[in-house]
Amino acid sequence: MDPITSDAIDLIEVAYDLEKPDSDWLSDLMDAGAPILDHGLGMFCFEFIRPPGGGGKDAVIQDMHLRSLSPDFPARFVAASQVLSPEFLRAITPPGYAGALSGISKDHPEEFNLLLEKLGYVDLFGVTAIDPDGVGVNICAPLPEKTELSARSRTRWQMLGAHVASAYRLRRALTDGEEGSNDDPNGLPYGAEAVLDANGFRIVDSIGRAKEASAGDILRRAARRVDKARGALRKDDPKKALEMWKALVRGRWSVVDWFDTDGRRFVLARPNAPKVFDPRGLTEQECQVVTYVLLGDTNKLIAYRLGLSQGRVSVLVKSAMHKLGAKSRAQLVQKLGPLGVPTFANGKTAA
Repeated sequence: MDPITSDAIDLIEVAYDLEKPDSDWLSDLMDAGAPILDHGLGMFCFEFIRPPGGGGKDAVIQDMHLRSLSPDFPARFVAASQVLSPEFLRAITPPGYAGALSGISKDHPEEFNLLLEKLGYVDLFGVTAIDPDGVGVNICAPLPEKTELSARSRTRWQMLGAHVASAYRLRRALTDGEEGSNDDPNGLPYGAEAVLDANGFRIVDSIGRAKEASAGDILRRAARRVDKARGALRKDDPKKALEMWKALVRGRWSVVDWFDTDGRRFVLARPNAPKVFDPRGLTEQECQVVTYVLLGDTNKLIAYRLGLSQGRVSVLVKSAMHKLGAKSRAQLVQKLGPLGVPTFANGKTAA
């Protein structure tokens, strides 16, 4: 079960479509993912909020969408969830997870069997695209048999999940009215910090961090990589296309399309950094990588989420450990707390 087809790029494109209304986004996202997710038993997806410090029965599920499932499925899903322990519910919804429910439920066999019995399925596949602040999207599909993913396949699904989480974060910020809108007379479209011509990827206008000396070349290269991934490469080498299109640029920007009133296409670089754990004494990027280390991500996946090289991530992890007096990743987690314990700079607890 591997998402490496051109449909993976289709899914990413739908995720970053800013013109799509919020009411259609989840269902369209699910439809785009159906060719690589739906095993003939339907699909469902929903917005998900983990409360500070946990998950469990206090987790909020909202705006569930169904694809080829019976209308009573949401009620059955909620009813099944209510009889499960908070520990089990937290265990099966870690941020960034992608894989079969059977694989993540091995320490809770009785509750796994109870849940699947109530839902009427053998197994479930899910992509948990949730940010460190506990907000995100779950995309799930029933499976006809228990399934175990290879490490490589799981990583690829996590890469897709990184894009869904990034796109959902961007959409939430725009919906909440943060940093401008499509018709903001005082700034660039959608709160962008740079506008690039979609043909030669020349920077047409820039503000803020995008005006820094190195930012122009970084954003142009990123826009070219995205354009290449969306071109013929998506069919010729979808694995390379997926790897080329990272979820962020330098831990700050999402690169998305924008069409002006004349229908001309431009590329926007919009600030979209995740809210991260912020211990004193670390740089912005060190805070970002430390947060994802606490969530259990590998350096490879952290690099993909943030749009950094693996070498850069390794340097940042080592630098952060040195500053915080930790000699290993395990000590770093022990010192700062595992998933659900750290506190953000704004006072909120990491989910």
